[in-house]
Formats: sequence, C-alpha cells, structure tokens
Amino acid sequence: MGRSEEIARLVRDAGGVASAAQITEAGFLPGSISHALKSGAIDKLTRGVYRLPEVFDDEFAAVTYRWRKCVLSHGSALYLAGLSDRAPGALDVTVPHGYNPRGLSREHPDVRIHRVNKDVYELGIAEAKSPGGAMVRAYCAERAVADLIFQRASGGADPQLVHDAVAGYFKRADADLENLARMCTALGVEEEFRMYLEVLR
Repeated sequence: MGRSEEIARLVRDAGGVASAAQITEAGFLPGSISHALKSGAIDKLTRGVYRLPEVFDDEFAAVTYRWRKCVLSHGSALYLAGLSDRAPGALDVTVPHGYNPRGLSREHPDVRIHRVNKDVYELGIAEAKSPGGAMVRAYCAERAVADLIFQRASGGADPQLVHDAVAGYFKRADADLENLARMCTALGVEEEFRMYLEVLR
C-alpha cells in the first residue's frame, strides 16, 4: 500500500475528515499529503483539513477542525444530539473568552459565535457525528439543553423549540437529569430547570 492510500485509510478511520495535524502526527510528511491530494486519494475540505473524495462538504467539520477551540453548541448541538429536527441554517459555536477564531467570520459569515468564560466553556465538551459522518467537537445533550434554557431565560430562544427539546430530553432512555441539573446550575438557570422538571415530567 502506497503512502497516499495509507493517508486515505487514516482519514477514513477518522470518520472521513482529518486535519493536517492529525495526519502529520501519524508520521506522514507534508509532501505525502500533497501527493495524496494530487493523486485524488483525498480532497481538501478547507485550509489544513482533508476529506475523502466521497465525503460531501461538511461545514460542521470544516469549522471545528480548522478552528480547534470552536465547539458546536446551542441549536447545532441540539441537532447533533437528536433533540431538534431543525437542521441549523447557520452553525452555532462556543469559544472561550480571549480566543479569536481569525478568519472564521470572513469564511463562514453566518456562523454565530458565543463567548463564555473558560470554566463554562469546558463544561460538557464531547464528540458527535456530523451529518457528513465526521467526528466533531460538540456539547453533550445535557449542555445543549442547559444552553437552551439559559437562552430562554434571557429571552433569546423560541419557546416552542425549548419546550420540544426539553420534553424530548426528559423522554430519552439515557437522560441524565443529575448531569443536566449540574449544567443548569453552572449556567445560573437551576430554578428554570426545576420549573421545566415540574411541568414537563
């Protein structure tokens, strides 16, 4: 098996998308990546991010692989967690205060960027499968619901979306209400969570 095929296999094992850093960390030189591109074994998704030719353009992966501190959040995380059937028209990402995802707004002008302090930023980071099949950084279901409750408490979320997502979460077999309560407490919406708990359960 040639180097190009080995790189393609690495990208396939990573879910169809991989960053240049992942490929070089696996022992491949930049020249091997260039050769794999020219041979058609892989395609470029965005700067420093590669995909298999059969993987369609995947904005979820393009954003989170290029800007590594961007975590899919809010409506995007709800969608990936199966708590909303609304495919996001624009991605939501959360970053820590002080981080500037340079070029993100220029290349993806519709992306909504949420900034939070470091402790809140790290709460609930997990991996989820994007619509294109790549493994991307996204908040877990509990954090996504907590963010939605916080948005609603601030007057910035559709009440019907909140009702459907929270009620849908409560019905899940894997619902972890203790973890959800912890997330809501960290975001300062513990009372709102208790209200939903009383009304919807």
